[in-house]
Amino acid sequence: MTELIKTLTILYVEDEPDLQQSICRFLEPFVARVVTAQNGEEGLHLFQAQQDAIDLIITDIAMPIMDGIAMVDAIRQIDSEIPIIYTTAFDDSTLLLKTIEQSVTAYILKPIDFEKLIAGIRKATVAIENRTLRQSLIEMNNSLAQKVEKKTEEIRKKNMELHRQLRTDPLTHLSNRHRLMEEIDEATHPALILIDINAFRSYNTRYGEEAGDQILIRFTEIVQSYADRYNLLAYRVGGNTFALFQPECSDVHLCEKIAADFIHHTARNTIDISPYGFSIPIAITVGMAIGREVLFERASMALKRAKEIQQPYQIYDETCNYNQAYQHDLHWKKRIEKALKDDRVVIFLQPITDGEKRIVKYEALVRIQDHDTLYAPAQFLDIAKKFKLYTRLSTAVVEQSFAFARDNGCPVSINLSMEDIENDAFVRQIQEELIRLDIAPLITFEILESEYIQDYERMIAFMSDVQRLGCKIAIDDFGSGYSNFVYLRRLRPDILKIDGSLIRNIHEDRYAQIIVQSINDFAHKLGIATVAEFIHSEDVFGQLKQLNIDYYQGYYLGKPIPKGAVQCLEN
Repeated sequence: MTELIKTLTILYVEDEPDLQQSICRFLEPFVARVVTAQNGEEGLHLFQAQQDAIDLIITDIAMPIMDGIAMVDAIRQIDSEIPIIYTTAFDDSTLLLKTIEQSVTAYILKPIDFEKLIAGIRKATVAIENRTLRQSLIEMNNSLAQKVEKKTEEIRKKNMELHRQLRTDPLTHLSNRHRLMEEIDEATHPALILIDINAFRSYNTRYGEEAGDQILIRFTEIVQSYADRYNLLAYRVGGNTFALFQPECSDVHLCEKIAADFIHHTARNTIDISPYGFSIPIAITVGMAIGREVLFERASMALKRAKEIQQPYQIYDETCNYNQAYQHDLHWKKRIEKALKDDRVVIFLQPITDGEKRIVKYEALVRIQDHDTLYAPAQFLDIAKKFKLYTRLSTAVVEQSFAFARDNGCPVSINLSMEDIENDAFVRQIQEELIRLDIAPLITFEILESEYIQDYERMIAFMSDVQRLGCKIAIDDFGSGYSNFVYLRRLRPDILKIDGSLIRNIHEDRYAQIIVQSINDFAHKLGIATVAEFIHSEDVFGQLKQLNIDYYQGYYLGKPIPKGAVQCLEN
């Protein structure tokens, strides 16, 4: 408490100069500072000027111009809590009551007893200390409140940013599928247009993912321009799938107009990939639906249907409903499972000849046999992949082909997909059987040359492993649209099978002749043999012989036949 007294600044108001000087001399050793005034008016002005510095007021009551009571009343309007000590010569009950109403700290009669004055000041320090503590708490609370408010605002902004990020595609900055589904839920009669960039994976494979991202960014600009033109909302809802959305639309013809306009625009223009110094053409497929009920699903079905029937766009109708397709797939799933169980997954063998039409090997082709009916792979392979039955089919084909090669000493070509090669257990089984049966020199594995090959390292490893065992590797359907001659240096196949789309009309298509001649010459320079598929006539066969193709295959030279009907090759 003594330490606190030493820090006090006291306003002392007294009209008697001698008494004022005496009290000041007494107080100066105990307090920090004493400010004096001669009357209530002067004291009020001093307090108003130094309010923040003054801790305690000691004042006489009876003074000229303005007495102490009036001064304290005025000060209480400014500061209701500052401690007040009255010093007076009047022992008047009326004055005493008035001072009580003013909540004074002490009332000391003149002549002033210094001990009582110090006692009064000490009593005042309790109030001062409480007031200081309370003020500190208020300031702390205010500071804490400000910090809480600031933190709350930061959290609010972060939540808003997270909310935005959750609903925004980071690459294109368009709203994403999550936001689209919210918009659909809020709409009453919406329309949705889904736009898919055709064969987008091939761009990533050919040019790299960074170029693919640039394609998406440039395509976003086109999508946004159409959104602005037709007052629609634009979204990126998948890897290469975008959407245009109208919350209130009942005009199906408007959707058709937008789709046709969009398709026409992309067909006439290329996308400039400026950082890479080239432009590329873009083709799109569009699916549309109107109405709030399962809108996204219906637009997706329409998009899928458009791709299946190879049309640029499709508006949802009952033909797009895939419930029937699912039932069809389920029926085939059961049929495949039963065929596997009953050993009715069989191989047919199609001959591959040399230029003299002599059979040099056979290609194993899978079939499902149901009594007198044979089903070709186009009817069931995709369904087998959907239901995880594909590996079992591949296993059946490999086992039968290996057994035929072993029993007849005939070279056999077997088709493998990347799905087969990426199955480590299946690959191990192949390698173990090749060693156990000692038939590797009789086996050629045909691998589809496709845009879907992404893990080239794994494919190269498989090819190298089986080539070391003595097998040959053929790249199937080479020239089917995404061929890259550079890959041949890495893959190092033994054979290229030229895609049938280049062979069918080669006898009358000069461009096909040039392409096939280029592939054949290039392959021969690398020491790679060539096979032409889908030979259906003597004219086609004759044209290919002129181009110096190594081997030939097609219905003209021999249809697939059951393995039991195959005659062994002459040595």
